[in-house]
Amino acid sequence: MNKKKVFYSFFVVLLALQILFPATLLADVVGKFNEVRGDVSMLRATVTTTPKVEGPVETKDVVATGDKARAKLLLTDDTLLSVGQKSNLEVTEYLLDKNRRSSIISLKAGAMHTKVEKFLDPDSKFEVHTPTAVAGARGTEWLTVVSENPGTTFYALQNSIAVFNPALPTQVVTVVAGQFTTVMAGLAPTIPAAFIPAAIGGIMGEVGAAMPTGAVGAGAAGASAGTAAGAGIGAGTIAIGAAVVAAGVAVAASSSGSSGTTPTHSTSSHSHPY
Repeated sequence: MNKKKVFYSFFVVLLALQILFPATLLADVVGKFNEVRGDVSMLRATVTTTPKVEGPVETKDVVATGDKARAKLLLTDDTLLSVGQKSNLEVTEYLLDKNRRSSIISLKAGAMHTKVEKFLDPDSKFEVHTPTAVAGARGTEWLTVVSENPGTTFYALQNSIAVFNPALPTQVVTVVAGQFTTVMAGLAPTIPAAFIPAAIGGIMGEVGAAMPTGAVGAGAAGASAGTAAGAGIGAGTIAIGAAVVAAGVAVAASSSGSSGTTPTHSTSSHSHPY
């Protein structure tokens, strides 16, 4: 048998294996499980398994946690994702090329603490998508809590994050350390406002994350009105937002203890403002 026939036979066998076992051949491993506690499951392709510590994480994996359960995912760029009980997340997109990355994590229910290592490339992005919002950063730390209302509350713990409702992509707010914003269905993010660290202590405990030392509170009291005006948020939205801000902590607290169904949402492309 000549070399061409050997190569052709090998190619045919490889193609057949890819068709028969698409989930295992040429897998896109993007990280590993750092912690698995309680009822945690992982859906990969059409197979549901129980992940193990040090087990691989791949693009499109869906991780779900049950009551009083949690999991931590360490990605290859040292990003750490810590999810609490009754949460559901998908590693929707993950591309890493030297100093550039493009990552989308979809949190469909529950709570997640995100600690992202900084990338200097201006084309890099790291986004958390929820049923009502998108939060993005190049490198920072924040807490995301999804409620059943539906709504999402973001708490910035270090540096800052840019937040918007994909239905209103031009109305972006910048949330700095010590501030939070809430994004309800059909509405722009509320004006960033200061939060008390004790208000999220319970949720941070559920996800197994520690509050950054001295990070919360720096600059927390400023720039709310200026941020809203700069993002093009109108007076009507501000009036609605003021009422929602008051309920932001309550939204977060109620969602962390609820199971609910998982809503779906699109992850269409857009330019990132961070």
